Amino acid sequence: MNEAEDWQLWAKRPEQEMKCNIERINGSLPEMESTKQLVKLISDVYEPDMKVLDVGCNVGHYLLGLRNKFLELDYTGVDAYEVYIENARKAFSNDPNANFEVKDILKSIYPDDPRDISYCCNVIIHLPDFRRAVTNLLASTKKVCFIRTLLGERTSIVKIPEKAIFDEEGSPLDYYYYNTWEKNYFIDFVKNLGWHTELIEDEFNPDLIKNEYDGIKENIGTTVMNNKQVIGNIICNWVWAKITPINSTE
Repeated sequence: MNEAEDWQLWAKRPEQEMKCNIERINGSLPEMESTKQLVKLISDVYEPDMKVLDVGCNVGHYLLGLRNKFLELDYTGVDAYEVYIENARKAFSNDPNANFEVKDILKSIYPDDPRDISYCCNVIIHLPDFRRAVTNLLASTKKVCFIRTLLGERTSIVKIPEKAIFDEEGSPLDYYYYNTWEKNYFIDFVKNLGWHTELIEDEFNPDLIKNEYDGIKENIGTTVMNNKQVIGNIICNWVWAKITPINSTE
């Protein structure tokens, strides 16, 4: 990629996110709750010989959970950052059915070779806008796309400063997005692209998430309050969007 934008924390400090995900692959950290639900969702729609695309794959940690269910799944993982792809290739070097490539969700992915199933977890929230990313995702999908992101009753554009460095107008110079989009705005945009959206409640074990936050991850990331996931002072309205072509739902 070119020089990182102010909001591209994962380009500037990739080790910050990569460390935990590598530890999940080697067993030092437990499987994420979202991985468990992703496997369930894909199990409901998967048929033999389908091809699966993981967009924003990081080091491929979701593949580990899928492999426990689908031993010969035809998997492709893509990420915008080469360091993640290099580490994913190392981690899954003995997996003949896994392929990793450097591709940016904000650019064309596989429009000429769409996969049967695609998924994108915990990525859209960190982009300035979801529309180009979702357009590119669906252009690379044949049958079903799963997106895990934050959707709510109102849109909130949130910049979380990584360091207390601000310009003269008070805008942070080193930050990442943690955006929530108004759910009907999201659904209507997807509909205008010719796709139907079904929202599925996010499932998680609150005790497991809180224990990881309190102990293993040393108060970094997401914790749970009143059975809601929170990060800092933000309530995380996680939801899964199951997106299918409109003509397939009629």
